[in-house]
Amino acid sequence: MGAVSWLREAFRRAPAVPDPAVVEAASPDAPTAAQVRRVGYEYGIPLNAVTSSAQVAATSERQQVLSQLHQAYMSCIWVSSPIDLIARTVTAGGIQLVPDAGPDGQAPEDPPPVARLRRLLRFVNPHEDMVQLLRNVATDLLLFGDAYLEIVWLLGEPVALYTLDATTMTVLSDQHGEVTGYRQDVDGVRTATFKPRDVIHISLDAPRGGLYGVSPAQKALLPVVAWLFWEATLKECGRRGDPPRLHVDLAHFQDTDVQRWREQYRVYNLGPKAVGEPVVTTGGGAVGVLDGRKVTDYLDATRQLRDEIISCFGTPPAKLGIIESGNLGGGTGEQQDKTFRVNTVIPIANLLLEKLNYHLLQVGFGITDWHLEFGEIDYRDSKVVEEIRETRLRNGAYTLNRWRAEIGEPPVEGGDDAIFMERTFIADWANMGDLAKSFIIKNLGGNSVPAPSDPTDLAPPASGDGPSDPEDGPGLANDAKQGTGPRESASETAGPTAAERVYDQLLANYPASTLGWVLGASWSGPTDVPLDQVSFDHEEQWAASHEPKRVKHFLKQIRRKGRTKPVVLLRTPSSQKLIIVDGHHRSLAYRQAGKPIRAWIGTVAQNHGPWDELHSSQHHGTSNDQQEAWDALYQQCLDEALARIG
Repeated sequence: MGAVSWLREAFRRAPAVPDPAVVEAASPDAPTAAQVRRVGYEYGIPLNAVTSSAQVAATSERQQVLSQLHQAYMSCIWVSSPIDLIARTVTAGGIQLVPDAGPDGQAPEDPPPVARLRRLLRFVNPHEDMVQLLRNVATDLLLFGDAYLEIVWLLGEPVALYTLDATTMTVLSDQHGEVTGYRQDVDGVRTATFKPRDVIHISLDAPRGGLYGVSPAQKALLPVVAWLFWEATLKECGRRGDPPRLHVDLAHFQDTDVQRWREQYRVYNLGPKAVGEPVVTTGGGAVGVLDGRKVTDYLDATRQLRDEIISCFGTPPAKLGIIESGNLGGGTGEQQDKTFRVNTVIPIANLLLEKLNYHLLQVGFGITDWHLEFGEIDYRDSKVVEEIRETRLRNGAYTLNRWRAEIGEPPVEGGDDAIFMERTFIADWANMGDLAKSFIIKNLGGNSVPAPSDPTDLAPPASGDGPSDPEDGPGLANDAKQGTGPRESASETAGPTAAERVYDQLLANYPASTLGWVLGASWSGPTDVPLDQVSFDHEEQWAASHEPKRVKHFLKQIRRKGRTKPVVLLRTPSSQKLIIVDGHHRSLAYRQAGKPIRAWIGTVAQNHGPWDELHSSQHHGTSNDQQEAWDALYQQCLDEALARIG
């Protein structure tokens, strides 16, 4: 025996680290082992099982169930696939040792026990690494309900970890469930006995408690057996060529003739090569079909049983490569993935980590300010991640340097200041209060101007006249008449500012990716446009022509207020009349009222462009016309706020 082996055996017999119960008892705040001893009895422990051999014999029935579960894992893909998927997902990010943040938020220095623990994580045993070891543990846990890890001690600390076959393990305890050790019986000849501290026992939840857990594979054992029967039936149907069930009347044939006919039928009409061969009889024999081929029914049965099996494991079908069309109620792929991780993966991961943190860190190495955790894998699409980062940067939740740190880039000067980015300006959050005040004053054109009556006039005008411009009111002297061209007053907004206002109005109902042409067009308005200058071609194809109630709503608004939110019209090089880009309901309402259409007028250099298909990309949750109701509520709230400010 070598020196290292002698030391290992010596410390096994007399460990340098005292028993955990003794350590806790030595603490003035911790109760003693005798004080926490339970009075009740544990479920599943026989009355006369006082010796280890008696307890091993009492679990013989359980060993048979575990053997059946192992056979189910090897023969049923809907048992092995969910188990393998969950085990791989749990350990996909690897395991890492992380310090607990101190009171000052700083991580502690690496003490010598942490360095020795890192060595154990890098080398757990000669033929497995830590990730592979934990994947085997997760597999045993999901298949058998229990998983066992053997701890090898040297000089009072763990130096190696090994998996133990769950089908050969027995938990030794007294009548109250107090664990006194573990026993492994491989074949009745090879046996091993372990002390409680030499084994990490991880078990799943059981309905009545007990020393052993109940696995999802055991819950699915009945549909698994049924699935195996149906698969065997399909196999036999395929071997025999899926023949129909027949009724054959051989009339006055003798028994020897009947037997000869049976043998000929097996040779000429059964098997894949006999598909399509006719059934031949002589001497007046009659053949009738009792039922047709049943393969499709068998396949439907296996699919139903498949769904029952994978539901026991909490695994979405898409994760197993099952693509089902019209899967109502299943949620999107991202929702299914989140549900899978929250309800299935994370509970298994936390169960493993809790056992490892206690047995390895606290008991094995005496480490209390560090913990083990599984690494996180960002499974989202790269484009989605970058869009989220950009949104956080624009609204000030992220700083530029934080973004750069996440993608591995060095910081830049001034990148630690949070900013707010809008389409037309960038502001520092530190100056947001002053910016809000200036924005209100700019929108109102001064503190003395009353609150606007039209929400569309809240956008800042190019001129200093503000929203109280008299040309914005209906029915004035300079308003356009029927049959005359649209007239614009000098005080109305034009140029880039008008383009921005049109863009903002459309942005509420259309994706920004479809509105790039708006900023490149030349805009004027809003102004009153005669009806005969607006094209109502193909109006029978408009959705607005089939929604008279909504048109009537705007008709009432026009008669009450004189106008609505401006319609968006467009002039192309070849168009004789202005084309309605947005606001078909309002245009029909203006025509019914017999009044000019209040509208923005844009001019483009091409006859066709993105504006032709703009309505196909409209947000269906709230149309531009439906937004009017919200505008009225917004105007009321703004009036009240301005009254308080004034």
